[in-house]
Amino acid sequence: MILICSLLIPATLLAMLWGAARIALAPKADEWSVRVGRGPLKMEASVPQLVWLATTPWIGQVLDGVRVPSRIGFITLGWKPAGVEGPEPVLTLHCEPCTFPVPAALGQERLRVPAAQIALSRGEGVDRLQGQLLLASESPQGERAIVSAKWQARRHGPGWDVTMRWPDAPARHWVALLAPGLAELRVAHIEGHVAATARVQLPSGRFELTPQVQGLAVSGLGTETWAHARSSCGPSHKLDARGWLARAVVAAEDQRFYEHPGYDLEELQASLAINERNATIRRGGSTLTQQVAKLMVAGGERTLTRKVRELLYAVEIEQSLGKARILQLYLNLAPWGQTVEGQLVCGADAAARHYFGVSAKQIDARQSVTLAAILRNPAHDASAGRLLWVAEQVRGVSRPQQRMLTQELRVLASAQLNVSVKDQVSVTRTVGTGH
Repeated sequence: MILICSLLIPATLLAMLWGAARIALAPKADEWSVRVGRGPLKMEASVPQLVWLATTPWIGQVLDGVRVPSRIGFITLGWKPAGVEGPEPVLTLHCEPCTFPVPAALGQERLRVPAAQIALSRGEGVDRLQGQLLLASESPQGERAIVSAKWQARRHGPGWDVTMRWPDAPARHWVALLAPGLAELRVAHIEGHVAATARVQLPSGRFELTPQVQGLAVSGLGTETWAHARSSCGPSHKLDARGWLARAVVAAEDQRFYEHPGYDLEELQASLAINERNATIRRGGSTLTQQVAKLMVAGGERTLTRKVRELLYAVEIEQSLGKARILQLYLNLAPWGQTVEGQLVCGADAAARHYFGVSAKQIDARQSVTLAAILRNPAHDASAGRLLWVAEQVRGVSRPQQRMLTQELRVLASAQLNVSVKDQVSVTRTVGTGH
């Protein structure tokens, strides 16, 4: 009997503790939760409650040194008593390597970081946390790249509303973190600093990002040779940068082309916001300069590594080639759809000959606007409304000529005409632009 009682009492206490834990950790309706435990002891637990308990001193001390598996990798827990790093005790979570989920708006599902550490402590009030996020990598030259952010979180709905602030850090450190396998890191010399502010809602993953870049400069990639590069598009054609076609392409693709240093943070933020709302890539955010880099070397893969590579080349060619040569490269390389045989229509001259039967130097204002409008999607972007929008954005051309063209296109737009590119040729010849 004594033996039975000695076994029953601990079992009863454990059962009571387990029951109390289930009650304490039970998630509320729609609350962020995670499955913990093993076998018959598995249960659904509230993530906010788990975090709150883990930062309780008597529990945090027990967790010190514990290593647990997680979705981002194996995490080693640490505990620092009050007074070591501040007035509050600090719980740390360290992993090497770590694989973080990233918003779909950034073009890939996960980001692998060689090492990361999250430090968290309780803030003012029962529903607030604060801490620091450290991300670490190593450049091909052996330089340790560390980017650090301060963060604060408050309970919001089912989870947490997190604000992170990254102070100025060397741009080369950010590149080493976001694209650690990039071959160009061995030869590129990257200057400048990057800071950022981000707001993330967990567990939904909704986010806002505000980057700040100062003094970004890149050298060592050899882009000065691109001015004389031969392409598979055929012979190069020098087109007037002041003509209707060049100006219409700038209006359609990159209206701040002559103002930005190869990247456009305003356009990037707008694209991220649109992509985040749609949970997929709907808008690229690339400048015309970045599109040249994409056509020359970066390729079309939608990953952070490819975007970083594109950015590095774009920044360098702004410095090595200048705006005029970049625009010429784009007009000679940009894809304008396909022929009926499936061959790529490559470059503005080939596009003019394919769609209008004349060289790029011979097309008129209406045809120039048409070519600029269909750059993104020749099969769907030939509507009168699209042409009208492009025509209205063109700068530096004859005002009377522009007014005549926009009036003509308004007539077509009001009639809700949505015609193919070939039909646009027919309409142009029938209506007559007088240009």
